[in-house]
Amino acid sequence: MLNKLYRNMSVEEFEKGYFYATELKAFAKELGIDVGTLRKNEVEDHIKARLSRSEDTPLPKSVSNRKTGGSRDRLSPDSYVVNYVSDKTTKAFLKEEISKRDFDLKDKSGQWYWLNDWRKEQLRNNQKITYRELIDRLYELMTTKGRLPRIPSTRFNNFITDFLAAPENEGATRQEAMVEWERLKKMPVQKNYQEYKKFRNETA
Repeated sequence: MLNKLYRNMSVEEFEKGYFYATELKAFAKELGIDVGTLRKNEVEDHIKARLSRSEDTPLPKSVSNRKTGGSRDRLSPDSYVVNYVSDKTTKAFLKEEISKRDFDLKDKSGQWYWLNDWRKEQLRNNQKITYRELIDRLYELMTTKGRLPRIPSTRFNNFITDFLAAPENEGATRQEAMVEWERLKKMPVQKNYQEYKKFRNETA
């Protein structure tokens, strides 16, 4: 079904659609793309490149969290990141090390995504990194002034945030924003608040 519906679509049509992660992976496989450990937004990049026939452009590569068949890394600042496990245990260790530098430092929205993004980028470039370097990077993220960059794959969260922050929606509830998100998913536009607002104004 995915093959019949999507194989011949344009990049513009793809961007105006909404696909769950399982649908994207199935579509990617139909196109012969190995998704591996790619994130949702990275799978989208590969699909768009295939649809536009511009696969000579640099595309994100799948990076495995594990290099060997052994057990998870020993959680120590001097340990090398080899068999990484992104779970509560690892996060608790990293946060404990952060608290030694600044006990009152608060979490920042998006910090784990961007920490993982940085870790994978180092591995893609064949750079050996230690957990101390992960701790340093996390500290940089948590002490960044203002908001961290938006997470590419969380269109839902970005829409909800923008909808509730818009002056014209003052007093709106999260539930109301979620209802509008469901409407946006069916609109023939890109899935962000700006395109939602423009489409609503044009069709009002």
